[in-house]
Order: sequence, then structure tokens, then C-alpha cells
Amino acid sequence: MPQPASPLSRIEELKAQIAQLQQEGIQELRAKRKTLADELATIDAQLAELTGTPTVKARGAAKASTGRSVPLSDLKTLLAAAPDKTLSIRKEGLDLANIKTLANANPHLLGLGGKGAWPTVTLLK
Repeated sequence: MPQPASPLSRIEELKAQIAQLQQEGIQELRAKRKTLADELATIDAQLAELTGTPTVKARGAAKASTGRSVPLSDLKTLLAAAPDKTLSIRKEGLDLANIKTLANANPHLLGLGGKGAWPTVTLLK
């Protein structure tokens, strides 16, 4: 007569079953999403054909316009002339990714600050 499974081994079996069911659920949802996306593409093509206008793809967020990239020496000059040696990156039309890269590469020289959509950069020295 086989011995009953211990509670711990039974828990492990159930965890494995749950993981398998989750994986199957994910696959099913992805298949449904693909089917719906294909159907929407077909409908968009039919609308474009009937109206004579191309369809606009609405997938993903629109890429924000990038500001101007400045080298470190120019940024230091701008910051030295600014009040409190601080500039609003957005107001000045600077590229945030560029400023972040410069600040990360020169943490002893530049500091990032500000809140939310209004980041600032400060000359520390």
C-alpha cells in the first residue's frame, strides 16, 4: 500500500500545476490579442480602402520631441551663468537623456533635481 504524500510534496505539486495553468493562460491571452490585432488591421485596411485615406497607427506613445544635446563644456558655461547655477532642462530645451548621461558620468560636477516633468540640472563646483 503506497504511503500518502507529505503535505510539503503536495504543496510543491500544486505550485507546479498553478505555474502550468498560468503559462497556459498567458499563451491563450496572447493568442487572443494577436487574433484581435489582426482583425483590427483588416478593419483599418478596409476603412482606408473605402475612405481613400491611410490609417494612422496608434500603437505606442508618440515619441516626445528631443531637445538639443550640448557637450559638457557648453553645459558648464550655461550653468555658470544661470542663477544659483541651476537650469530647468525642459525650459532651456535641452535633451534630458543627454543631461542625465552627463550627470551620471560626472556626479562630482553635475546634480539632477526638480520634480516630475520639470527636471533641473545644477553645477556643483
